[in-house]
Amino acid sequence: MQVTSLHAIRQVAPCHAARVLQLAGITKSFGARAALSGVALEVAAGELVVLAGRNGAGKTTLLRIATGFLDPDAGSVTLDGISLLGSPRDRARAQRALGYMPETAPAPPELSVRAHLVLRAHLKRVREVRAAVDRVMAAAAIASEADRRIGALSKGYRQRVGLADALLGDPRLLVLDEPLSGLDPIQMRELCDQLDRIAKTDGRAVLVSSHVLDDLLRRATRTIALHEGKLADISVVTEVAT
Repeated sequence: MQVTSLHAIRQVAPCHAARVLQLAGITKSFGARAALSGVALEVAAGELVVLAGRNGAGKTTLLRIATGFLDPDAGSVTLDGISLLGSPRDRARAQRALGYMPETAPAPPELSVRAHLVLRAHLKRVREVRAAVDRVMAAAAIASEADRRIGALSKGYRQRVGLADALLGDPRLLVLDEPLSGLDPIQMRELCDQLDRIAKTDGRAVLVSSHVLDDLLRRATRTIALHEGKLADISVVTEVAT
């Protein structure tokens, strides 16, 4: 598939919306290899921002820095008005505004969906656990599978479990790393619809990295491209997997 034009995608963050995530001058190297070079990114409340790029472009490294699980060599990261690079206490405070779904979201296959989310809610110190779990299952469209073992679910439903987990605690920022990987076209479309609703109806800031772009581009507020660790014009990212 070729991505040749993004004329319908707005490239400027809405100035009236609260900026939830701000990254500036992010640089990161692993040995002699520069993974990121001076990257800047902002995500405001109500936005669905897509971080595009081929495998190895630096997307996962940038998301790990944006969520506080990896420190940059240089640059600043602010989440919900708090520096992620400050004291451990500040980092913990900032991360309470965050819901993160890594590319491979851990979920014990022997547990039911509900049991797993109840456990995760307790670990996150969520109040009113039962009501919170019911809400996130409904938001992720997985309530019908609440009593099934996670190991018996399709890949699409396992991704929804990861999304429900990320939504626990009512985060202002939702960060998802390659959530469409391995899904069939119908599952991709359904998950993109859910992300669109979470951003634009619920008013959350949503940042999604993906090299599978077609359905995401139709719903994105903005699309930011990475190429070899640097911001690039989206036309550089011409081949996307389906």
